[in-house]
Amino acid sequence: MILECLKKLPTAKIKNEPSETTLITNYLDHIMREMLHDPDKHIVEWPNTEINESKAKKLQGIRSKQPDFTVSIVHQLQLNGVIFVGEVSPPSEKNNVYKNCNDLIRVGVFMKDCLDSSIELGADIKILGFQCVDYTVEFYMMDLVQGMYIMINIGKVTIPASLREVSNFVDDLEILLAIRKVFQESFNIFFDKLCNPSSSSTKMKFKRDTLGTPKFRKLVNKTHNCHRSCPFWFGRF
Repeated sequence: MILECLKKLPTAKIKNEPSETTLITNYLDHIMREMLHDPDKHIVEWPNTEINESKAKKLQGIRSKQPDFTVSIVHQLQLNGVIFVGEVSPPSEKNNVYKNCNDLIRVGVFMKDCLDSSIELGADIKILGFQCVDYTVEFYMMDLVQGMYIMINIGKVTIPASLREVSNFVDDLEILLAIRKVFQESFNIFFDKLCNPSSSSTKMKFKRDTLGTPKFRKLVNKTHNCHRSCPFWFGRF
């Protein structure tokens, strides 16, 4: 990972703010790939297309969503199951509180869909996700506990924009290694269930419906003031 940073980063930070595509391509992708990509086991993608877990909800008339980032499991030369999702916002959107709060909800919805899918398969795993705003990446983990989907923040790192920032990034490697450990544990359980199908997880009875688009819109204030402190409307549900 550090070697890839040394190969791809400029000596000093470029003054122009990168677009979302440039942020992903030049700064974020090599870090996520080094941490999570294995071409024969689990594949990192930046699809910006619907994941199968959310397509099922679309068929039910609930919604259609497209994550920026996924890690899918390879089984019998096919992608079967997403266990890591992510959303990215470029530096130009770092102060857009409205957009970033909505994106965080989207990450939670993606994670919940993936968790439900794994439970139906019989895999009792934890789903991971991240939100990248500017050069800051916050990681989350979700589990289902007695009918409550619990999403917690498990780490925060700042990705380097130049070689001068790599030394500070080294201190964050411990966080990334801990996240990779959780990811690997979830992968092992999920892959075993793909190879050896069994009945649904005991958590099946605790599953709840996913927040649909109409309710999702009610949760967030319609005012698009990107500088307000928080657009969430608490106490709605």
